[in-house]
Amino acid sequence: MKFERFMQKRMKYKWRINRLIGVETKSVNLPIDHYLSQLVGILPVLRELRRGETITQTAKRLGMSQPALSRTISRWESELSVRLVERRGRGIELTAEGAALADAAIEALSVFQPALENLLGDRNLRPVRLGTLRSIAGELGPLIGRSSLPTNVSITEGSSDDLLRLIERGEIDAAIIGPKPTDTRFTWQFIRDQEIVLVVPKDHRLSHHDAVELKEVEGEHFVAMTNKYTTRDLADQLCAEAGISPTISVESDSSYTLRTYVASGLGLCILPEIMADLDPNIATVQVRRPNGELATREIGLVKMAGRPLPTQVNATLRMLLARPIKAFRRPPSQ
Repeated sequence: MKFERFMQKRMKYKWRINRLIGVETKSVNLPIDHYLSQLVGILPVLRELRRGETITQTAKRLGMSQPALSRTISRWESELSVRLVERRGRGIELTAEGAALADAAIEALSVFQPALENLLGDRNLRPVRLGTLRSIAGELGPLIGRSSLPTNVSITEGSSDDLLRLIERGEIDAAIIGPKPTDTRFTWQFIRDQEIVLVVPKDHRLSHHDAVELKEVEGEHFVAMTNKYTTRDLADQLCAEAGISPTISVESDSSYTLRTYVASGLGLCILPEIMADLDPNIATVQVRRPNGELATREIGLVKMAGRPLPTQVNATLRMLLARPIKAFRRPPSQ
């Protein structure tokens, strides 16, 4: 036993020296449980570094000093005889080996952390981390205000793809998005349908119509969301169904900006009705598909399948969804 400990220390010091002079060396052949017992503490560090945090940000989040964290990472590298991080300018980034371990750490903590939070109960109540589309975010305020929630809610806005990535990485608990994702790693709970409308200037020839087929605006210019949003995907799909290929004069990631462009006469726009708002300079007309159905987009709550969430998080989500998110309704045409 003494000899084994001596050899372990000897190999660690040899690896440190070889690393300084640029010589690679093989690690000590020890049981995997030895490495697991020594390296469990690395998991949250790797997770934060994988999320793009700096050493300083990671140390602050974990309640450590930056020098102490740097020494700890060096100790782990020595234990494994593997380089986990490397310098890039004034900062650091994970090596390929470090990134592989970081991805596994994220997955492991996504299961372990909720179990620990449940165990600690009221001693560790954290906010519910809820993602939402920008078109829904404004509707959550009244819901939260009317609900006696057991914990606070932290809202993150983004596109469907961005929010799904945050769920996958464990940075948010759930998200309200649309449409339903095709990736079977996510669960889906339907909430309601959003109506899709054509946004036109108030003096447009179709401004007083209740519904319109997109074929009726063939040849007119459009403004549109950028193609990272599912709203744009749906608009492109509806145009393709109608057999039109409109010229996009301007793209933006802001529905407010797009409404001002429509009012200025730069083009028409296809948006969920809730994103069109009641603007005196524009009008909204429901979009009718070629089959006669009104165009809609389903909205639902997405979570990671098979990933448990703390009890208070599930309770808060249930309470929020117990009150329906109201659909925006236009007044009848005058």
